[in-house]
Amino acid sequence: MATTERTKLSRLTMEYGLRPSAIAGAFVLVAMLWTFPLQHFIAYPFVFLFFAAIMGSAWFGGLIAGFMAVVLSSLLIDYFFVPPFYSISVAKESQSFFAAFVVCAIAITVVSSARKRAENAVRNARDHLEAKVQERTAELQRSNLEIQENERQLRMLTEAIPQQIWRADAAGCVEYCNQHLRNYLGEASSALGGESFFSILHPEDAVLFRQGWEVALAAGGRFETEARVRGANGEYRWFLIRSIPQRSEDGQIARWYGIHIDIEEQHRAQQSLVLAQDDLTRLSRTLSMAEMAASIAHELNQPLTAVVTQAYACREWLSSEPANVERASATAEKIVQESTRASAVVKRVLALYRKEAQVREPADMNQLIQELARLLRDETIRRGISIRLLLARDLPRLEMDPVQIQQVLLNLATNSMDAMTENPGPRHLTIRSHQRDDSEILVTVEDNGPGISTDIADRIFEPFFSTKAQGTGMGLAICRSIVETHNGQLWAENSPKGGAVFQFTVRAQS
Repeated sequence: MATTERTKLSRLTMEYGLRPSAIAGAFVLVAMLWTFPLQHFIAYPFVFLFFAAIMGSAWFGGLIAGFMAVVLSSLLIDYFFVPPFYSISVAKESQSFFAAFVVCAIAITVVSSARKRAENAVRNARDHLEAKVQERTAELQRSNLEIQENERQLRMLTEAIPQQIWRADAAGCVEYCNQHLRNYLGEASSALGGESFFSILHPEDAVLFRQGWEVALAAGGRFETEARVRGANGEYRWFLIRSIPQRSEDGQIARWYGIHIDIEEQHRAQQSLVLAQDDLTRLSRTLSMAEMAASIAHELNQPLTAVVTQAYACREWLSSEPANVERASATAEKIVQESTRASAVVKRVLALYRKEAQVREPADMNQLIQELARLLRDETIRRGISIRLLLARDLPRLEMDPVQIQQVLLNLATNSMDAMTENPGPRHLTIRSHQRDDSEILVTVEDNGPGISTDIADRIFEPFFSTKAQGTGMGLAICRSIVETHNGQLWAENSPKGGAVFQFTVRAQS
């Protein structure tokens, strides 16, 4: 404790005693030594020399050294240069001069020391600021190095993952694509910024992709869709596209990360399955028709054979001489019985294929059409056909059999797609809904195929009439029957723009 007090006392003595005294004494002594030779050439050189000594003392030694210099200078000037010389007293005629010197010396001391303190403060502040700037710069450099290292590691990770990965900024503009995606597209990342990213999508998928992407950007949620992406060879493949947002600490979206998963093989397998299902359905219908025909033929074989036999017998009885009317009459009666039996057989076989009760429930026609469009999506893509739905709003929900009505829509749509098979240009299938009144809905199915020939226009709804090589000729006939059971009508006509237009109505049950 005593050592600390002594050290502190020594430091204070040096800082406020010895150091200011030495500085003041040195400057005043130099001024004194220069004054004696200069006074032979210049009048009153002591004034500016001692002012300079005071200023230097205050500048380098501070306020205490400045005041010490003022005291020493005043004493020396009074003793050597102010009458009476070599005396501490001041003559009356020199008192104002001496007082002015002292006041000016004090002012110079205060100003010089204040200026020195201000300069020291500025220098210290500048040094402190430079130190802070250097420290902050070092921190930023370290931060940037860490960020660059993290980005390098993340990029290495994305390049190592065998998937197509991209990154977009908060606004959704793509700013990075990994090597797998660039190799597939055959383009650089810079070529995919902004609207250019949508150019790699199939035109029919780009609209849905853009709508979903804009919704995800606005809501800040996950984004997922299936779309066809064009490769470097110009061919399109199906991809499952997913994107998730990365948020900053304040919850704002900083960027988006997306991935493309190739599902081309799954789509092909799905389309093959759809084709197989169509073939199976067609085969099932054909087998059903064949089974019904075979059943009718089998059941009618015996009564028809009996009818023919009895007819021959009746002719023989009537041809005999004389004619045996009684036996012919009995044989004719048997013919009637066998014919009645044949009719009963037909009714019994048809009953096997007839629904016993009609299903009626409230249904939304637009919803049935939209479900049909989803069911036909893969088929239309395979055939290169685009579906356009022009649906009226606020349609009434009518009592109907939704399965039967959708079967009507499916048959009409399938016929329209078949009609456009040989169309070399764009193929469009348009389905419209329209409300005629409060209790009736009109549905239109239109294609841009060759249309309906006038030679067959009156026969297309006949059973077993078909223009297809493998058609059964029952589709439109069944459709008309279903529509008529719903108190509606089904008809067809040619469009002025080319193509066929099938229309049917469904009315509320009375």
